[in-house]
Amino acid sequence: MGTARKEGGRIAALDLARGTAMIYVILYHIMFDLKYIFDVPVPELLRPGNAAFEAAHVVFLWILFAVSGICVSLSRDPVRRGAMLYLAGFGITLVTEIFMPSELIVFGVLSCFGACMCIVGLCRRWLDKLPVWTAAVTFVLWIVLRHFPQYIDLIALRIPLAIPEYRWLYPIGIRSKEFWSADYFPVIPYMLMFVTGYMLSPLVKGRKLPKTIYYETNAATAPVEFIGRHSLIIYLLHQPLIYGLMTLIFIK
Repeated sequence: MGTARKEGGRIAALDLARGTAMIYVILYHIMFDLKYIFDVPVPELLRPGNAAFEAAHVVFLWILFAVSGICVSLSRDPVRRGAMLYLAGFGITLVTEIFMPSELIVFGVLSCFGACMCIVGLCRRWLDKLPVWTAAVTFVLWIVLRHFPQYIDLIALRIPLAIPEYRWLYPIGIRSKEFWSADYFPVIPYMLMFVTGYMLSPLVKGRKLPKTIYYETNAATAPVEFIGRHSLIIYLLHQPLIYGLMTLIFIK
């Protein structure tokens, strides 16, 4: 989901962060499949829907989207990469519609990543003129719009939104009552996570963060960095493999 290169090589810490987040995503999907597809009891703390588990989910989603936003600033052709991701997401929609209609995925995380990369890639000449502190603005906007289109969250005040339903606006979060997706990541609010990472990229590229961020790959971190470097293929493969393995184990 983007590259993690800097001048002279990769930024290993970006791969490490993304790899760590991917491990959590895999754990989340394992727990989800066990609980809601195969009806297997799971520890309460690891149950999707548990407040602590969902809070961790948001944190790791932030890592994935923000790191990918940083990586777009290091990519030579983010629009092409974004288009490829979007097509991969569309492929998942077709596969689930044919083989797993009960788990249909429409505009899942790959589609969202692809759309974010394309939009930011097309707008980077203007985004690059904005100061780094713009990241704080997009972070606050995410807080405000994280429940869009149901309501605007002002922490102490929630303002309901009366937005009409439209069948074809689901990519930005506006959908009809008939819309269903087992994995749904609309551009609003997730693109705000992505843009926050992009706006912080000058700090990364300019080596203005603590020196520990720019460490050299070592044996202790290499396995997780490998997952981070190959996050796309791992994401594409992990759910079918998990589902297939659980089917063999739990379906008699």
